[in-house]
Amino acid sequence: MTKPKILISEDEVIIAEDIAACLEDLGYETCAIDSGESTIDMIRETQPDLVLLDINLRGDSDGVEIGSRIKQEFNIPFIYLTAYADKPTIDRAKKTEPDGFLVKPFDEKSLRSTIEIALYKHGHTLKHNGNGNGKATENPDNPKEQEASQDYIFVKVKHRIIKVMYSDILWVEAYDNYSFIVTADQKYLVSSTLKDMEHKLPPHNFVRVHRSYIANLDKVEALEENAVVFGKGEIPIGKSYKKTLMSRFNIL
Repeated sequence: MTKPKILISEDEVIIAEDIAACLEDLGYETCAIDSGESTIDMIRETQPDLVLLDINLRGDSDGVEIGSRIKQEFNIPFIYLTAYADKPTIDRAKKTEPDGFLVKPFDEKSLRSTIEIALYKHGHTLKHNGNGNGKATENPDNPKEQEASQDYIFVKVKHRIIKVMYSDILWVEAYDNYSFIVTADQKYLVSSTLKDMEHKLPPHNFVRVHRSYIANLDKVEALEENAVVFGKGEIPIGKSYKKTLMSRFNIL
């Protein structure tokens, strides 16, 4: 699994190293630490997936100016870090449309949730071009790229974000306001309702078969009167979903 790469732009070395250690514990990769003097060049060189940016950098350019350049030149998320900022600075920062603010000192939980939300917002639309400038782009004219971005989903397991291929999923089942993603050898708990999962999964092979279950039709081995059978087990068929489900199969 490729870890998301994060660049830290922070002129307090001790703070930057502490953040880097925390990112490693959370399963991310720190691709660079910069004091702010060459952050833009470092982005071009390392092509990070996200930038953590101190809003009060000292030097020729403060964090807000660098944030503005990131917004203009790169299609990657950035999050401001701040211990204190006056209202004019905050007003300037808001205009750059950052993907989050973290007030120092922040804990691991806040860091993780802010990063995950920012990455999710940009998520599967990011494609690094190969010209070395670190700018992310989309290529809507390349169907292979589009297909590649749609054959997996990421799930959070403790401090790691794990790629799960759609082709490995057997079914998804509701669990209160959460859902379980079930594969042949794993069961992942995710913080999405079944309705949310229904929208996230590709509709051509993932079908709601019960108010509490979504089935991967490619993995179905048999159909019984009231159940969908997989190699690992079976799930129920709801009466109101049965007609639609049966219409998806070529039954002789």
